[in-house]
Parts: sequence; C-alpha cells; structure tokens
Amino acid sequence: MTVHRRNFLRGAGVALALPWLESLAAAGSAPRATPKRFLSVYHPDGVGLPLHADPAWKDWTWFPRGGEKDFELTKVLDVLEPLRGDITIYSGLSHPAARRVHGHSNADQYLTGADIGGHGPYRNSISVDQVIVEHAGESTRHASLVLSTNGGVGAPAARKRSRTTAKADPSRR
Repeated sequence: MTVHRRNFLRGAGVALALPWLESLAAAGSAPRATPKRFLSVYHPDGVGLPLHADPAWKDWTWFPRGGEKDFELTKVLDVLEPLRGDITIYSGLSHPAARRVHGHSNADQYLTGADIGGHGPYRNSISVDQVIVEHAGESTRHASLVLSTNGGVGAPAARKRSRTTAKADPSRR
C-alpha cells in the first residue's frame, strides 16, 4: 500500500486539529435549559371513568392526590411519573359561562372562558395557549401546534379573535 505524502500530511493535520476543535466547541457552548412546554388536552365527548362513589374512582381520577410537591399520580397519570418534577397539573379551571351552552359547543370556550352562549353575536376571546405564544413564540421553533383527530377549526383563538385551523393529518405539511 502506498500513501502519498500530501494525503498523509492532510490526514495528519486533520487528526491534530480534532482535539482542539472538540474542546473549542465544548468551551463555547453553554448548557441548554430544559425547554418549557404547555400541553392542553380537550376531550369533546368526555372520558369514561368510574363514578365518584365507586371505590375504584380514587385510582382513576384525572387529578393526583396530595400536595403541590408530594402528590401521588393516579393510574390514569402514572405514565407521567418520569416527568413528575417537571410538570404542573391544574384543576378547577371550569368557567361558569361555559356551562350555559350545549355541551358540544363548549369547545369554543375551552381555554378562553368567553361567554359565547346563545345571546348576541358570537364573540370569543384569546385562549390561554395563544397568550403563551405571544410571550414565548419567538424563542421556539414552533410557537403553537394545534392538532386534532377530526380536522376543521380548532378551539384556540388568537388575539385577533380568529380561530386556529387544526392539523389533523400529520403526513401533510
């Protein structure tokens, strides 16, 4: 096997520079903070769970038991155990105005709390996820992903009060 001098010198130069390049990259990069995310899930037709009087209810409720930091996840939420120190689960966010309209119409009030029920012109307000987009949208690759299994118009409303079109087919761009 014959190695030409120029090929040898080129390879040796690269080999000598590799450790320097690795240390330069490590020194210049600050550790990245864990990205902040917001996830909200809406079940338009509800979810079948045991009744409150059923002894199994305590294992299958959507909300953990315990305090803010020392909570116990239920069987519904136990898949979140690896994220336990990084998540916050809110409850009690139901809006009284949302209870006055037909149940399936509540999707438009989800995350807005707007009173859109049956009297006067339709007026929604900005949804909480879109408020988050206004504050954090420029520091993330995708400010908001509105996904749906059914397609159509999603519930989140932007500041301009227009509803957001949901993506239902992940294979389409």
